[in-house]
Amino acid sequence: MYKIIGREIYGKGRKGRYIVKFTRHWPQYAKNIYLIGEFTSLYPGFVKLRKIEEQGIVYLKLWPGEYGYGFQIDNDFENVLDPDNEEKKCVHTSFFPEYKKCLSKLVIKEPDNPLDKIIHIEESGFIHKFNGEIIIRLIAPTEINEPLIDLGNEIREPLTKHVVGDNIVYQYIIPSRSILRYRFIFNYNDKKLFYGDEGVSENSSYIVVNSKYIPGVDKPRWYMGTVYYQIFIDSFDNGDPNNDPPNRIKKTVPREYGYYGGDLAGIMKHIDHLEDLGVETIYLTPIFSSTSYHRYDTIDYKSIDKYLGTMEDFEKLVQVLHSRKIKIVLDITMHHTNPCNELFVKALREGENSPYWEMFSFLSPPPKEIVELMLKYIDGEECRSRELYKLDYFRNNKPFYEAFFNIWLMAKFNHDNPRTVDYFIDITKFWIDKGIDGFRIDVAMGIHYSWMKQYYEYIKNTYPDFLVLGELAENPRIYMDYFDSAMNYYLRKAILELLIYKRIDLNEFISRINNVYAYIPHYKALSLYNMLGSHDVPRIKSMVQNNKLLKLMYVLIFALPGSPVIYYGDEIGLEGGRDPDNRRPMIWDRGNWDLELYEHIKKLIRIYKSCRSMRHGYFLVENLGSNLLFIKRWINNEEIIFLLNVSSKDISVDLKKLGKYSFDIYNEKNIDQHVENNVLLRGYGFLILGSKPCNI
Repeated sequence: MYKIIGREIYGKGRKGRYIVKFTRHWPQYAKNIYLIGEFTSLYPGFVKLRKIEEQGIVYLKLWPGEYGYGFQIDNDFENVLDPDNEEKKCVHTSFFPEYKKCLSKLVIKEPDNPLDKIIHIEESGFIHKFNGEIIIRLIAPTEINEPLIDLGNEIREPLTKHVVGDNIVYQYIIPSRSILRYRFIFNYNDKKLFYGDEGVSENSSYIVVNSKYIPGVDKPRWYMGTVYYQIFIDSFDNGDPNNDPPNRIKKTVPREYGYYGGDLAGIMKHIDHLEDLGVETIYLTPIFSSTSYHRYDTIDYKSIDKYLGTMEDFEKLVQVLHSRKIKIVLDITMHHTNPCNELFVKALREGENSPYWEMFSFLSPPPKEIVELMLKYIDGEECRSRELYKLDYFRNNKPFYEAFFNIWLMAKFNHDNPRTVDYFIDITKFWIDKGIDGFRIDVAMGIHYSWMKQYYEYIKNTYPDFLVLGELAENPRIYMDYFDSAMNYYLRKAILELLIYKRIDLNEFISRINNVYAYIPHYKALSLYNMLGSHDVPRIKSMVQNNKLLKLMYVLIFALPGSPVIYYGDEIGLEGGRDPDNRRPMIWDRGNWDLELYEHIKKLIRIYKSCRSMRHGYFLVENLGSNLLFIKRWINNEEIIFLLNVSSKDISVDLKKLGKYSFDIYNEKNIDQHVENNVLLRGYGFLILGSKPCNI
C-alpha cells in the first residue's frame, strides 16, 4: 500500500514534492521486493524495499499526479499488483507503446490552495549553469499572474514559459555572478506577493546561493548535442570471413535468430559512409565474448568476441575513428552476465561461503546435483551455457538466482555488494585506456539507484569527459542524477502517440515534452539520446509507411534538445519488425536505398552541425493552432524556428507574422521567394527558418 505522509521543505518554508511511504507484507519465501512504476521503472531493480520485520518499506519523493505502480518479488514478473490497493491504472509501455501494462493506481492530488503549488527547490532542474549563464526555474499554477524575478538590484521577466498540465514552468536566464540573491514577485487576488526562502508571503526573504555550488557547465562537453549512429555489429557487414561463426543464418527477411557474421572489419570498411552521413559518435552493441549473436550475455568484459575480430582490430578501429573525429561508445551489461563469467563459476563452485557468492543475486542455495550439472556446461574453456536449455530442468524451472526476465543465461549482479562497483570501475578503466569515449549501460533501469550513484560519481570525478548513457524507458527526469544521458524512449513514445497511434493531441504532446525538458537541467537535456529506432523496437520505416510523415518525425528529433540518433539502416529505409527482424543486415547496394530519406537525414545532420542553436540552444515549444507545432531554439545571437504540420491536412501559414525569420534554412533560400508572404504547408510538411543562414 502507499501513504502520503507530507511534503519536503526547502529553505525556511518552501514546499516541494510529496513524501510517499510504500509498504508491502514480506512473504516468507521472498529475498527481494522491488518497487516498480511510472516514477521509477516498470522493470525491477532501480528502487528496492528494505525489510523491517515482516514488512518491506521505501520512501519516495513524488510530484502530484496519477501513477501506475506495483511490487515485484524476486523473479515473479507477473504478479506485480499491490495486494492492498484495488484501484488499477493501465499504461502504455515506453518500449512498445502498442501494448498496455496494468498496475495499481497511486494518486497524489494537487493542493487546493494555488499558492501551495508554487515551487522552486535547490536541485539542478531548477537552478544550474550553462554557457556562462544561470538558468532559474519556477513552477506556478495558471491562476498565478506571470511572476517576475527580483535579483535585488534588478527585476526581470521570465524568458520562457513551458506548459505542463495545469502548471507553467517559468524560466529565467541571467548572467553568471558569484553570489546569487533572488526571490519572485507576482500578483494574486489583486495583492502583491513574494516567493522567497520562506515560501509565499508579503515579505519573503531572498534565496541566497553561492554560484560555485551551482551544477552545470560553461563549455558543453562533446556528448551534449552529438550525432549518434547505432550499429548492431552482427548485422552491419561481414568484413573478414576468416572469423565467421560456424553456423550463419540463411533467412534475413524476415531475419531469423542467429549469427549473420558482421564484425569489426565490417565497420572499418564503411567509415566513409559514416562520414558522408555526418555521424559524430558511433554506439556499438556489445563486442565482448559471449554465446549469442547479440552479445548481451557477456562472459569476459575485457575481451573481444572471437567472431568479431581481435583486440588489435578494435584498437585500430578506435584509432581510425578518432582520426576522423568520430567518438566511440560501447554497450555494456552491468545489470547481468553470462553464467560462464569466471566470477559466477567460482561462486557456484565454492558455494555460499565464496567471496563471489554475494556478487550475484542468488535466491536460495541450489540442489547439489543441479550445481554439478550446471558446472559441466559453464566451467571450461568453451562456454556451453546455451545448451542448458536442452535439459528439462532448465527449460521448466526459473533460475535459482535473479536474472534478466528469468533467462538462465543472464544472471543478475547483486548491486548491494560494493565489490560489483569496483569490478565495473576496473573494467571501465580498462576500456578508457583502449580509447573509448563512453559506455551505454544496458538495462540501466534495473540497477539500484545507489549503485549507479556510486559508479557515476566516481567516473565523473575521475574522467569527466567519459559518457555514461543509460538504457532507460520512463521519463528521463527520474534518472538524471545518475547518468549523463538517457535513451529517450519517453520522447519516442510521445511522437508515436501523436503521429501514429493518434492517442494524444498537440497540447498533450507539448505538455509531455515540457514534462521532460522543463524539469531537467538544460545541459543534460542536450545529452538526451533522441531516437526513433533501436535494436529493441520495430523499424520506424515499417511502422511509418508515409515518407512525408517519417521525414517530419526526423525533423522533430533534430529540432528538440538532445542528441539525435540514427539506428543503422534507418537512414536508407531498412525495414523490420520485432526482435530479431529489427536487426536485418544492412543493405550496401545504393540501388536499394530510399535515397530521398537518406538525403533528408543527411541534410538535417548538416543543418544541425552548422546551427549551434540546434545543438546547444535553449528551447520553446508552442501550439499555434490548427495542428501547427512551433519550436524555437536559440543561443547567444543565433535563433532558428521550426513550423511543423502534425496533421495530414494542408495549413496556410502567414509568414508576415514570423517577422525576422526570413531565411528558409532547409531549402537554402530567402523566404521572400514565396508568393504573397504566405506558404501552404502540406500535410506533415515543415519549415526550418532563421533570420540568416547558420554558420558556426
